[in-house]
Amino acid sequence: MGMLGSQRVGAVAAVLLSEWVPVLGLIFGGCCTNVFALESLVRSVPKSGNLITFAQFFFITLVTLPSQLTSSGGLRARQVPVRRWLTMVVLYFCVSVLNNLALGHKVSIPLHIVFRSSGLIANMACGRVVMGKRYGRGQAASVVVVSVGVVVATLASVSDEGAFVGESLVGVGLLALGVVFAALLGLYQEQTYAAYGKHWQEGLFYNHVLALPMFAFFYRDIWAQMRALTRESARVQVPGVGALHVQSLWAALLVNVVSQWACASGVHRMTSMSTSLTLNVVLNVRKL
Repeated sequence: MGMLGSQRVGAVAAVLLSEWVPVLGLIFGGCCTNVFALESLVRSVPKSGNLITFAQFFFITLVTLPSQLTSSGGLRARQVPVRRWLTMVVLYFCVSVLNNLALGHKVSIPLHIVFRSSGLIANMACGRVVMGKRYGRGQAASVVVVSVGVVVATLASVSDEGAFVGESLVGVGLLALGVVFAALLGLYQEQTYAAYGKHWQEGLFYNHVLALPMFAFFYRDIWAQMRALTRESARVQVPGVGALHVQSLWAALLVNVVSQWACASGVHRMTSMSTSLTLNVVLNVRKL
């Protein structure tokens, strides 16, 4: 009986490792790399948010399309109603655009990252109000600690960079709205996967492809930001390839979109495996 119990424990541990290690690797590796590339871009071209978001959505659509094709070249039958994906698309698109727009309003990258950590308290509040969830005292205490950390970091950012100006307040307002939309998105994803199954790859594809038409409203900005990116880029030599030179900011954009794909894949997969609150805890831990 003891041996049988050990075998069961080993089997469970093997399953957990095979599922969680890749997911955590995608989140910690992809999301952290994404931030470094993003900082490089917005330092040179502050108002490049629409271009960055469009590039991310377009690239992720391309790399996830093959998983949704049949052998005859058509799209696979959806496992989740399209109205569910459309609702997520609207929320996800709003979150991405709001967060990137905030960077163009004198919001520093550290403040941008730390302020979004308040997603924990937003997630818990929305879960309680919208879905009627109940949380334990330990969970509530953890959220309070994180919230205090957000306030302290925000005040430190102000002391380092001077007082907020009007444009900074606009950026913080955009971040706050993005946090609320992100909390609602996480809870809606959790509810969708619970009702229809863990079809995270389908979700990753439709959450991006259905949003692409929305960028038509920003095509002038995107074109102007492409020209600005080219204008501000320096030609740098690729290490190990002496004759090959690339535009530095376009290379940073490529790193950003590839790492965003890894990050989004990890987030979608983890959403299908856990609660939205657990996902937010992991996303906050990777910022440390």
